[in-house]
Amino acid sequence: MGCIGYAYAQTDNLPAADGNEKTEKTFEHAIGFQMNPLIRQVLNFNNTTTTTNVSPYLGTYNINLRKSGWGLRTGVGYNYSETKTGDGTPTTNDSKINILQFRVGIEKAFKLSEKWSAGAGLDFVYNANTDNTTAVVHATDTVTTITKDAISSIGGGPMAWLRYSLTPKIQIGTETSFYYLSGKEKNEVDITSTDPFFGNNSSTKTTNKVNSGTFTVPVAFYLIVKF
Repeated sequence: MGCIGYAYAQTDNLPAADGNEKTEKTFEHAIGFQMNPLIRQVLNFNNTTTTTNVSPYLGTYNINLRKSGWGLRTGVGYNYSETKTGDGTPTTNDSKINILQFRVGIEKAFKLSEKWSAGAGLDFVYNANTDNTTAVVHATDTVTTITKDAISSIGGGPMAWLRYSLTPKIQIGTETSFYYLSGKEKNEVDITSTDPFFGNNSSTKTTNKVNSGTFTVPVAFYLIVKF
């Protein structure tokens, strides 16, 4: 029973200058938000826009042990777009695109100096992309073509990051990674004709293997909040 006074969960009790005990956190949390879309808006001198992100993970979360630096990391990115064209014309198109990127991994953080820190680790990655398009040609024999394309892939690889502390709680940083992914692409095409005399339907389905290796250069900047 006398040992209970020296057993602590999650925290260590340290003497403070006033003689009272202060608590040191065992874990350090960090939430990051990609700043590149904001930077493009601020520095957009040619009035052109783009929806392509240099890193697909718009939000990240890290939890690390303060003493050893070992921890877990996650990242997620999601994009949705819907495009409709041809209203009032013989041909109309409706396209809906969903893109989901997710990763989770382990890492080791290193303190390089009072302001600089770095880390390295391994990630598991899952990606899912779907593109559903409906094209209608309005005529005597109206033809409707529905195309469904879905790609799902899994993989992973090494990563590394570098951060600079603006304040004890605010950092900016960048990261680099190499991910190898393997998966399948499923494509379905349904064609329907409403010709009252020669109308017919047709359907095709194909499945292909997809493999890719992607190296992400460290040009994505994150604003990181620690707590």
